[in-house]
Amino acid sequence: MTTHIERLIHQLDDSTGPSYDARAELIGIGSDAIHAMINGLPSLGGFGQLTAIEVFEEVADPRCGPALIALLRSDDSTVREWATMALASLKIDGAVEPVRRAYRACLERRCHRTGASRKASAGP
Repeated sequence: MTTHIERLIHQLDDSTGPSYDARAELIGIGSDAIHAMINGLPSLGGFGQLTAIEVFEEVADPRCGPALIALLRSDDSTVREWATMALASLKIDGAVEPVRRAYRACLERRCHRTGASRKASAGP
């Protein structure tokens, strides 16, 4: 069964169509797929991580909380946003402070970009 689940997890990254079937099947498997999904999450690209977040939300297993919290450090802003929303909708214990840190990091990135843009536009 695990090999089948692992195959489905790898399909989550395929935006051409198989990911939708894999997503539905993983949701159908439910909590039995969560451990393998958590382990496979780092190997997924942005699209696969977003699809995994959807599975986590649908299955609503609190064991996905630490994986969602880890996604708050993603380079992909959409992954960070979806992980935040999933943590809120699943009411994951211990997520408030990591979400606050992620929010502060987001503000810092925005300030650095804005500051860099201002410096670049000001010229020498």
